[in-house]
Amino acid sequence: MVAFSLDQSARSRLTAMRGVTVIAHPSPRNPATLAMIIAGVRCIDVRHDGDAFRATVHMRDGEWLPLADGVAEDAAFSAVLSFVSLVAGIPQHYALEHDAAERAAAAEVFASFAFPVPMAA
Repeated sequence: MVAFSLDQSARSRLTAMRGVTVIAHPSPRNPATLAMIIAGVRCIDVRHDGDAFRATVHMRDGEWLPLADGVAEDAAFSAVLSFVSLVAGIPQHYALEHDAAERAAAAEVFASFAFPVPMAA
């Protein structure tokens, strides 16, 4: 088990996790990709558009599931951290029930990082 301070950023906590690799700016041709996170065989990316960040996880065959969208940088990494924690007990080999569990975990994380947009007065 890794001990870390909650004062650390979510990105730092991810970097400290065993079996997790955070690759900064993995695509020079696509500067919007801030980081690629490899957790076991799972591939997750964090991208930005100006000040808004999003995190997505790759399922397979080009399908990406959202974990967070339109959030601050640390919130995007927090969504990744939450997802990695939720799927830690799910086997990483392909099976339909594993896909369902990973999809459910991604949906749970996305719902928890979806903030209502304030209405104009």
